[in-house]
Amino acid sequence: MTTKRIVRRTTQSDVHDIISSARNLHKSPTGVPQSPAFNSNLSMQDVRQFIQMQPRCTGVPFQAPVGQFTINNIQLPGDARLFLGLIFTNSDLRATSVDTFTMTLNNNKIIDNGSIVLFSQSNSQSITTQYYQFLQPLTGKDVFNFQLNTAGGLDGILQLHYI
Repeated sequence: MTTKRIVRRTTQSDVHDIISSARNLHKSPTGVPQSPAFNSNLSMQDVRQFIQMQPRCTGVPFQAPVGQFTINNIQLPGDARLFLGLIFTNSDLRATSVDTFTMTLNNNKIIDNGSIVLFSQSNSQSITTQYYQFLQPLTGKDVFNFQLNTAGGLDGILQLHYI
């Protein structure tokens, strides 16, 4: 090859790279799963903050006999900053209108004698409500306690949604 061809080929390659680099900047290679930061010029700190702001859920299974039943010391992760709400889910909605619960957050009664029926959804039906909103600020060292009063016993999962 002559020097002229090498220079021309190198120049064409460089021009192609310059033209396509803007189009390919911050794009992942073909077949690689997309990351929230890859196509948006976000730093890793921004991505971590974005991920921390996504809603999360903790489920607590329970089997409450007839009468009073307590679910003690439910703790959310330390980076939880906002309690979004809760929902009782169960496979057969046996809760009756006399079934109640009391939610305590850090020794403060947040819900007193709330109806389990109003805060629940049966898994045998299509889920139409992700959770029942009840916004509360969190400190990162929060402790939830639930006192359930059931007339006929109840089993299910208490789901706590938070950011």
